[in-house]
Amino acid sequence: YQRIPYLISILFLGQILFLKKYVKISLLVISLIFAAGAFLAFYHFGIEQGFYTESSACGTENFSKSLSKEQLLEQLKQTNISCKNVRFKIMGLSLAAINTIFSIILSLFFSILFFNYKKNYK
Repeated sequence: YQRIPYLISILFLGQILFLKKYVKISLLVISLIFAAGAFLAFYHFGIEQGFYTESSACGTENFSKSLSKEQLLEQLKQTNISCKNVRFKIMGLSLAAINTIFSIILSLFFSILFFNYKKNYK
C-alpha cells in the first residue's frame, strides 16, 4: 500500500510536465497524496514498533476460515510474512521509517511549491 502514493504522484507529475494544465491544484493534490503516504508509512512503522496491532493485510493467518483444506495446507508450507518483521535496515532505520520521513519531506516540498506557485511561475 505504501507504493500507491508514489504511483499516483507520478501520474500527476506527468500531467504537470507534459500537459502543463492545472499545475497549482496538481501540486496541492500531490502534497496531500504524500501526506496520506506518510500516515500509511507511519502506521506500518507503528506496527513494527508494537504501537498498533497488525491488520489482516499484514499476514495470512487471519484468513484460515475462508480457505479450503488444500489452500490451508499450502499456506502452512509457506513462510509467514508479518508487518512486524523488519528484514532490511538502512542506517538502523526500517524502510517504513525511511518512507515516513521521505513522505513528510515530499509533502512539505510540494506544499511549499503550491503556496509559492504564483510568486515563482506567474
